[in-house]
Amino acid sequence: METERLDHAAEVKRLVIENARRHRMDDAEVYVTYSSYGGLRIRVVHPALAPHSENDRREKLLSGIDVEIAELLTPEEKEWYGPPFSEYDIPIPAWADVLERSESSEALRFASDLDADIGSPVIITFYSLRGGVGRTTALASTARILAARGRRVLCIDMDFEAPGLPYLFGLSEPTSDTGTVPLLLSLEQGESPDIRDHVVRARGADELYCLPAGRLDVDYAQRLRLIDPESWYRDSPNPLHALLDLAKESSLAPDIVLIDSRTGISAISAPLLFDVSDLAVICFFPHTQAEAGTELLVRSMLSAKTRRSSDTYNISPEPRFLVTPIPPGPSAQQVRDKALTWIDSWLSSVDDRRSAEVGNLQGDELTHFISYAPEVAFRDQVALTSTTHEVYGPIADWLEQLLPQSNQSSIVESVSKSDILNQLDFSTGTAEHQESFFEDFVKTKMSVQAMDPRYPLVIGRKGTGKTAVFRWLFEKAESRPIPVVAPNAFRDRAPWSLGARGFSAVERRLGARNADWQTFWTCYTALAAALSLASENITPADSPFDLTLQDLTSKGSRLDELDIVEAISKMIEDSEAALKASRWLRQMDDILKTEKFLLFDGLDTGFGNDGESRKRREEAVTGLFTFLTEIESRLSKLAFKVLLRVDIWQQLRFENKSHLYGRSIQLLWRDQSDYFKTILKQAVRSEAFKRALGAAGISSDVDQWQEPEVFRAWNLLVGERMKGGKTTFTRNWVWNRLADGQGDHGPRALSQLFHAAVDWEVREEVRSPYDRSYIRPRALVPSLESVSTEAVQSLHEEFPELDGLIHALETVGRTPLDPSEISGVDPEATGELDLALEVGLLAVHEGTVEEVRRYRVPDLYRHALGMSRRGQA
Repeated sequence: METERLDHAAEVKRLVIENARRHRMDDAEVYVTYSSYGGLRIRVVHPALAPHSENDRREKLLSGIDVEIAELLTPEEKEWYGPPFSEYDIPIPAWADVLERSESSEALRFASDLDADIGSPVIITFYSLRGGVGRTTALASTARILAARGRRVLCIDMDFEAPGLPYLFGLSEPTSDTGTVPLLLSLEQGESPDIRDHVVRARGADELYCLPAGRLDVDYAQRLRLIDPESWYRDSPNPLHALLDLAKESSLAPDIVLIDSRTGISAISAPLLFDVSDLAVICFFPHTQAEAGTELLVRSMLSAKTRRSSDTYNISPEPRFLVTPIPPGPSAQQVRDKALTWIDSWLSSVDDRRSAEVGNLQGDELTHFISYAPEVAFRDQVALTSTTHEVYGPIADWLEQLLPQSNQSSIVESVSKSDILNQLDFSTGTAEHQESFFEDFVKTKMSVQAMDPRYPLVIGRKGTGKTAVFRWLFEKAESRPIPVVAPNAFRDRAPWSLGARGFSAVERRLGARNADWQTFWTCYTALAAALSLASENITPADSPFDLTLQDLTSKGSRLDELDIVEAISKMIEDSEAALKASRWLRQMDDILKTEKFLLFDGLDTGFGNDGESRKRREEAVTGLFTFLTEIESRLSKLAFKVLLRVDIWQQLRFENKSHLYGRSIQLLWRDQSDYFKTILKQAVRSEAFKRALGAAGISSDVDQWQEPEVFRAWNLLVGERMKGGKTTFTRNWVWNRLADGQGDHGPRALSQLFHAAVDWEVREEVRSPYDRSYIRPRALVPSLESVSTEAVQSLHEEFPELDGLIHALETVGRTPLDPSEISGVDPEATGELDLALEVGLLAVHEGTVEEVRRYRVPDLYRHALGMSRRGQA
């Protein structure tokens, strides 16, 4: 729509010029723009118009043109009309015009989406449709925090009808000739005032300045009547633009300008929100009366074009939401959920206008909640206290992240970016197939505990590192462990390890001999120990069964599952098999000189994935733990280490399960620093990146890094801040999006993300070079799609019973969603909701685990499922 209007204005100007030339006015001054009412406004100036009447002038110059306002003037008449209006390249930012354009189909881009920093100062408007939501207090508190952080901040009071910002800083009334209103009128008259004569420095702040609205007296009221924001865009110069330029060019040179806007649909709030602001903090409480108006405001902002727009990009003002005051008590969460539902609904309408490179907007990342606090609400002045930092610090973080980043280009240039990109190689496979596994393995407090003999059970969700622990112990432990059950990739070195077919055959043999799984594990573990010790040239104790170990060991790698199944079958034919096998295992324990682990991994998928196989797994693993709890105290050298998926462990029921309380380790990546070390340790395999770290004064010994070194190296690799949307730290963006519904993280997903990001950066660097980090933050956004695809595929493979639910989610196509929406697609799929919560495919969005009103699909899975984020009232 806007493009059509601009094209029309250009065509009209061309016709006017042609008409002027036809009547020998080749050098006529011609100006064309839109009026605040949507029609065209034209001005033509030329001496040859002097002898002609108004009708003659229109007939000569406006032939074939339909126009409402035409100023056809001589140079002398021009003096009476004043300077020419500005041919503004976008429509006037008035409420009527912007609301009319609230549905746009153009690509939505913010200043923060650009790879390059935006120029200072960053302009922020604090706005509320209604009063009483703490807007001015939020602005003043945020300003205090930013100034305390060393930022130069200018606060401008443009709530002209109810000014009050200076009082929150403890400032006295300004003089009658100073303030925003007198300053704007002076600029409108073409004068050249000094903004420093109108600005007051806040007491107790290093670089915090306030521009009051003016002194509230009779003169102020008369001046206020002369303020006509719409006229600023019809004449030149524009006093609002001139005021901000004055601040920028003066010795104040603020980093950030915070503007306190009038509430409601006022004439002054429109240009503040829709033209000059890089970001607007929209303050509201989710009362029904505020919903429609705030929604219309947000949609209008997302269709507006700011002053930063250029020939290359149209830039829209970026919305953030401050929900306040949140009431105390149990209703607080309901208020938060309601607000986020609204915001997600408003933002989801522009999903198709956001490119994959910048990603969609997410309500929870653009919203901050402030609880009601009487000590804040009734305070006359804003003080810099610990409460102020805690409550308003996140808003300051939002704004500070829009400022120009520290220049790292000299570091990037010190080592060839192409060399680093060519050398970076992030693993996308599992731990058992990772060639550089030992170089990349990160020793954390969690992993060290997982390898401690005192903890026989290690549980974790898929991808959290269980097999990494197994591989480290299997290949690096000082005393070579005994792999009783091993993942497929290691079965050539543990040929006695059974797989799905072997366990299925064992189940049949057990049934035929009326034996149980506990007996099987006793016999199987003793047999595996004997075979493993023999392969190390350690003579195991003599078998109490009719077995010839030499026949089995002589087969070497040719030993197969059938050999083991048949050997165990012979063992369980003995009515005292469990007792004899237990004694045999203790005898081997006695001959050992050092401690050895009995390793059990691959149980998650080792039994198969169909319903019958999962039932077999549950019974078999229950038997394993019954065996473990009975025998482990009788062993001194052999220590159990069972690695199991957490959802399987939670489903098990067996006597003495409580004996493992406090003796298990759950692999949880809850520390960002440890988590990001897993990717940085892979990065330092690049010699070029090592040199880049050295140039930045960072050692390449990742295991010795503390948190500051981790984040400095991370920023060098992928940049400090994301672009677009939240404008958040890259580490928080990655952390939030790679979390499953339980809030857990897997290193494999992080490796997959960076593998895809390197490929994307290599392609993009050819088209658009970038020198602030070796991988630009924007590369992470499209790369998330491939990670999500891998995550959903993994669910299909490991949890086939979720296929119906996954299909239902794809069909619904949005999140959050009600249980009824799932049952409407496939009633049987609701039977898997509990499992979906356990494995992190879903999270509770509203309600409790016992009574879920709405579910949420985390970003890790949402993208691959093709689900948009659409709130529901």
